[in-house]
Amino acid sequence: MPRCTFPIAGLIIAILHSSAMAQQQTGRFYPLDHRQVPGTAAQWQAIAKPGLYGYMQPVRISMPGEATVSYYNGSPHADIDVQAPAQARMMVGQVYRVRLSGIAGHPGLELFPTIEVLDRLHPPEGKLDTFPIPIEITEQELVAAAQDRLVTKVIYLEHPQTAAPVTDVNQRRVDEFDPRVNLLEAADVRGRPMAILRMGGRIPDPNAPTDEFYSASPLQITALPPKE
Repeated sequence: MPRCTFPIAGLIIAILHSSAMAQQQTGRFYPLDHRQVPGTAAQWQAIAKPGLYGYMQPVRISMPGEATVSYYNGSPHADIDVQAPAQARMMVGQVYRVRLSGIAGHPGLELFPTIEVLDRLHPPEGKLDTFPIPIEITEQELVAAAQDRLVTKVIYLEHPQTAAPVTDVNQRRVDEFDPRVNLLEAADVRGRPMAILRMGGRIPDPNAPTDEFYSASPLQITALPPKE
């Protein structure tokens, strides 16, 4: 029986000095930018495509080694710890904060990335959790974030007509861009932007009067589906 696959790729910006970084200039106006306040692009999507809002899209967070992923429900005291890879259903149009800790090879390092969910996949009936949006964090990105550099990754669904051929359906195409490039626009050229990962820079303030740092967006923790 043929398998339904989604060729998903990521665009990554880690402020790294590399002559191999690609440049993206389309010459057209694009209203959304990954550098806007987190949640802006998701809100635009909810307005432009109201049928998307409220859909609970599975999102899987993978690490290069052992790590704990903590999901929040509006408070640092309402976290749910899951060993990576961790999967949860997140609402399209929302922003989520998670904590990464117990990271193999990085003792004492804690990171608090956000995930902005822009769109949904359309899996076969009964296969919802088999086709999550993949958030794959690499060792290079961990090192960059540990050095207080901001890592931004836009995950997109490739256009079937223009998707590069791959021998492994789980292989991700990753392109690096100069910090001045609009990653959302670059992703839109290649396919359909699905989510934005932002990692590094901000940490919680224990003296803050509110818990706004922590996500209160609707969340459903799910077990990883069995491998087929």
